[in-house]
Amino acid sequence: MRRVALATLLLAGSVKAQMADVPPGHWAEGAVRALLEKGVLTGFPDGTFKGSQAVNRYQAAVMLYRAYLTWTEEVLARVRKALEEAGAAPERIAELYGQVADLLEVVPEVRRALEDQGVRLEAMEKDLEEVRQALLTALEAQAALKDLEDLEGAVGRLEKELGAQKAALAQMEARVKALEATLAELTQKVQENEAARVKDAQATGKRVYALEERTKALEERVDSRARAQVYAGVGERGPFGGLALGWEEAQVHLGTDRVEASFQAGSVRVAYRSLEGRSEATARAGLFQGIRLVGELGAGDGGYYFGAGYVVHEPEGGLLPGVHARIGLGAGLVGGEPGRYFVEAQGGAFLGPVDLTLGYGRYWGLGGGDTPFSALFATLTYPGEGFFGEARLAYAVPQEDIGRDRGLLVEGEVGFPLAPFRVSLQAGYRDGLWGRGVASHVDRFRFTTATGFYGGVRLSYEVRF
Repeated sequence: MRRVALATLLLAGSVKAQMADVPPGHWAEGAVRALLEKGVLTGFPDGTFKGSQAVNRYQAAVMLYRAYLTWTEEVLARVRKALEEAGAAPERIAELYGQVADLLEVVPEVRRALEDQGVRLEAMEKDLEEVRQALLTALEAQAALKDLEDLEGAVGRLEKELGAQKAALAQMEARVKALEATLAELTQKVQENEAARVKDAQATGKRVYALEERTKALEERVDSRARAQVYAGVGERGPFGGLALGWEEAQVHLGTDRVEASFQAGSVRVAYRSLEGRSEATARAGLFQGIRLVGELGAGDGGYYFGAGYVVHEPEGGLLPGVHARIGLGAGLVGGEPGRYFVEAQGGAFLGPVDLTLGYGRYWGLGGGDTPFSALFATLTYPGEGFFGEARLAYAVPQEDIGRDRGLLVEGEVGFPLAPFRVSLQAGYRDGLWGRGVASHVDRFRFTTATGFYGGVRLSYEVRF
């Protein structure tokens, strides 16, 4: 008895030691303790249960197998107890069964003899009924005995199978431990390899970043070098030629076809342009990025002073990535009198490598040679570094009688390198319209008398100092 009590105390202590991390009063405390006591679950060597840790398929198989063995042992114990409490002797039941069988053979002869003698004994029939009931009871006992014998045989077979399963369980536990050890080793190797890979990737990233910075610095040095371009060609108005100089953000263009100069510092840009008999000087500044506010002040030939404001949506940083747009309006003073108002709206987006821009403009000119008009225009540009292409379409309607009711311009230009030169080709059709827009005094659409096809070629050579 003392040994049993001691074993119980040891088991309770072992169970308690294996659930040191189970909080008292936890909703699963009773279930955990019961399964630990029955041996279905086991804790970890450090005395914890680790209830929040995930269970893998090997651990689940071991727990289910232990539960099956525990149930089998309980069934065998109950069968043995039932046999001991019955105390049934198989020899005695067989003897009673033989007596009853002999009695069943004699009863019909006795009944006929009594009937021949005219004797009907109610008491004898009652006794025979009791004997019959006893016989049935004996038969049931014999069937129960047979069931018990079969059950005892089954119990024996289960005990043998239980022993075999315990051995298989021990082998499975050994394999699970071996697999867990292998898995832990592989996990450690994977972690070490991942750490090495991350370290190599970081080192590679640093080297790539350093190379990018060096490349960027070299490109900036190349771009900051002074450069000069000499060009010559023939166009719609005959031969032309000139010289273009550039250094960082300063540009100067001197030619028989145009004169231009510009300088930019941050968001401030000043420029001078002279083209096709018109000239202007402008100063422009902008605020913000993505969606910019731009203001412009300028002066043109003939005592013309003007100002303009724009809202510009940039393709990078704006509300719609890849979309560029501009809305502007302006007004001027000509000889001290207000005039030459304009409104312009244009927008575009990249369609693959091609930039498509559509626009509308309205200009209130002073009349005479300064014709008021409305215009629709479109530009399709391929901004390649080597090959360059651009197509332009413009349609304008004069708002006063100038002898024509519309003007049309369709032209295209391509440029490509032809070492050591760069070649540009231009071709188009003009029907009484010249220019490229509404806002610029120099490039503003103008109605002319020229009509027909035209073309030109330009050859340039660039030198960097």
